[in-house]
Amino acid sequence: MSNENVSNFIIKTDSIWKIIDKALYEVKFHDEVKKCSITKCIKPLNIIFRLTVNKIFNNNIIKCQLISSTNEKFSLTSTPILGIFCNRQEIDFETQTDIIVEVASDLSMENESERMRIADENATTIKYLFNRFCFTSKLTIYNLNYPEITDDFVLLILENLETKQLEYLSPISLYSILVFISKYDINKHNIFHGIPNLKEFTIHVGYSNIFKDKLMLDYKLWRFIDNVVGEKIQLRISFDPDDISIFLAVTIYRYCKEKNINILISVRNDEVKFFDRIKNGISRNDYKFIENLSSITLKINNFSDLEHIKYILTKMGNLENFKITFDRQIYPRRLKNVITMKDVLRLYNHYFNFKTKIKKLKSFILEYCSESYPTFFETYTILEKMYDIFINSILSSLTSSLKIIKFLKLPYLKEEYFNSLYICSPNLVTISFNHCHHIPDDALLLFKNLRHVVITNTIGITIPSWVEIVMYKEFSSLLFKNYLLPQVKKRKWKFYRLMKNYTFKNTFWIDDNYTPDSVIFIKDILNWKEAIDLLNI
Repeated sequence: MSNENVSNFIIKTDSIWKIIDKALYEVKFHDEVKKCSITKCIKPLNIIFRLTVNKIFNNNIIKCQLISSTNEKFSLTSTPILGIFCNRQEIDFETQTDIIVEVASDLSMENESERMRIADENATTIKYLFNRFCFTSKLTIYNLNYPEITDDFVLLILENLETKQLEYLSPISLYSILVFISKYDINKHNIFHGIPNLKEFTIHVGYSNIFKDKLMLDYKLWRFIDNVVGEKIQLRISFDPDDISIFLAVTIYRYCKEKNINILISVRNDEVKFFDRIKNGISRNDYKFIENLSSITLKINNFSDLEHIKYILTKMGNLENFKITFDRQIYPRRLKNVITMKDVLRLYNHYFNFKTKIKKLKSFILEYCSESYPTFFETYTILEKMYDIFINSILSSLTSSLKIIKFLKLPYLKEEYFNSLYICSPNLVTISFNHCHHIPDDALLLFKNLRHVVITNTIGITIPSWVEIVMYKEFSSLLFKNYLLPQVKKRKWKFYRLMKNYTFKNTFWIDDNYTPDSVIFIKDILNWKEAIDLLNI
């Protein structure tokens, strides 16, 4: 296919999927595509699908209601839905990576055959959605109104679902699993048989009514866990930080440890007094449970909380995701003896006198949670210098395994911070700056493995030539009568100037009039899935 024919094909098609599919099977086509410049405008749907069951003349009629980003509601059987699905470009369906399904009906009084029929029809609807949203790989499914009555119905839907696209599934409550396995033989009701590419299954452990309803953690649950592992699916558990939920989570962890099952553990709502609350619910013999957490959020509530960083980065060998939130409490203002910079440095040397031992850390987030901002670059007082010391100390404590780092609402970033980061984490692939106020122009030039850069707002920073994807998010944010008016005209050369990089031939403008605009610059269209995953970072 000639370059002219390829260009015509790209101009006429409204689907990224069709371009990628053709490029994957025709090498010459792919070579020509890389020479072309693709510019498309996308109006994403961002819809939640609500499954309801209405009883009409003793018959259950299933309806799928669509809830848009503006909270408008449409039924699949109504005329407006035709406008949403039929009068759309294919590309509008190709930015969504997560299908969200709400099950909004109580089916506890229905007989078993009717529950099975409804579950099968719901699964068919979800399969259709996966076919429509062709780049989607995650399903978020939950009961909207009746979590304690019909939660096991979600598992019946999964049993009937057939799609090869599903790789990640939202957490399923332990309660629903216990109800399900108390009713059904998992050998005959295998919820994984129709989703062969599922990579991870998460059990959320919350106290709920487990003991009240006399549900037990017995051999049926252990068989279910064995089944998950037998399907070569990564098992993860998340838990609420209350004593009973911790007890249940530890019980599951002990079983997995005995069976040598690799399990990932994360905590829900873990920002407030994490270590105190968790340790109060765990006996001293079970401290290993904490050390096996795979994700954690540490909130710096006071200066002494800094000591937890050493524990996290030296003891928690399975840690993959780490987030720190902080504000001006990093300044030891309440310590009477701290009066000079020498004293400040001595304190920091005490808290950060360790060598990081963990080797699995992939993602790190640093968030500033205060409306009180240090003055940019005026680091002549102890309090302002503390900010520099804190950031440098944190970034100097990270690991070479780190691939993703995200800075959230930081007052400013300095070149020296990135020098510290590079020494410990030179292999970064993705960097995100979310509402950061000041970024040094040459901050990224050290990171030779960097491939993705995400920037919120329109901040200028030099993008190295080896970066493959750049995304600017929320660059128009003036709201007028529920519509966002463009504050930056869609002219890519303006962004090229911000990036000091003119090598990105492919440009995709994302604009639905209800959320701030985004734009994706991408060198190779085959990396489209990587690009849209960055929308959620």
